Amino acid sequence: MNSYNHPQGPNDLQFMTSVDTSIQQNVQVPQQPPTLNQIPDANIPQNSDESLVSQFMKNSAHPIPALFHILFKALALTVYLLGGVVEHGTNFITVTVICILLLAADFWVVKNITGRLLVGLRWWAQIEGEDGSETRWIFEAAPSETYVTNKFDSTWFWSILYLTPVVWTGYFFVGLLKWNFGWLLTVSFAIILSSANVYGYYHCSKDQKAKFQQMVAKGAEYGAGAAIRHNVFGKMANFTSAFGSSQQPQQTQMNSRGQETTFV
Repeated sequence: MNSYNHPQGPNDLQFMTSVDTSIQQNVQVPQQPPTLNQIPDANIPQNSDESLVSQFMKNSAHPIPALFHILFKALALTVYLLGGVVEHGTNFITVTVICILLLAADFWVVKNITGRLLVGLRWWAQIEGEDGSETRWIFEAAPSETYVTNKFDSTWFWSILYLTPVVWTGYFFVGLLKWNFGWLLTVSFAIILSSANVYGYYHCSKDQKAKFQQMVAKGAEYGAGAAIRHNVFGKMANFTSAFGSSQQPQQTQMNSRGQETTFV
């Protein structure tokens, strides 16, 4: 029997469905998970509208002195680099004078303003004696009861203070390798002034002395450990013994006149 001619065939089937709406389910719809672009990153500041300048102004207790702590250094280094790159088209004396003036201004600002405001330290030389032949160096630190150091200002001050003579020393060796002895005058002046501020503020701060001593101690321990690992002392002993054994012993012999003759 052909199923297509049957009144109950597949073409005449009707499927009935019904939905029971009498049961109400109060199920909370889960929130849509955040996409990749919406996941916050701990390394990225949440307030992206805040610029670096505004963060600098916010974190520093003395933003203007902190800015001048690096301003004259950056200007002197920029003038020096531009003068060295295009030295054939610029006046050497003009560039040197501008750099020296900027370095002198930076020395005065760091010695008299930024050190006192950012870290509460100051140093100066006092002339004593009737004839002015005696010089007394004075190093002072503000008492901790009356002055609270800002962490950002302290890190900013000491990092730039220590980094400045290192950078200029690097350019000093570059000038030696390139035989640019004329430019070494500016570099030497920068090293002297920046090192003077490092020396003065180092003696003012007891914390920096302790940190420096710890750094020296760690360096000595690392050097001794490296020497032990590479058996440097054993190699030196072997070299000394080998050098000593290469020398022939001296022999003495009496000659016919009764005098001692030395043979090597």
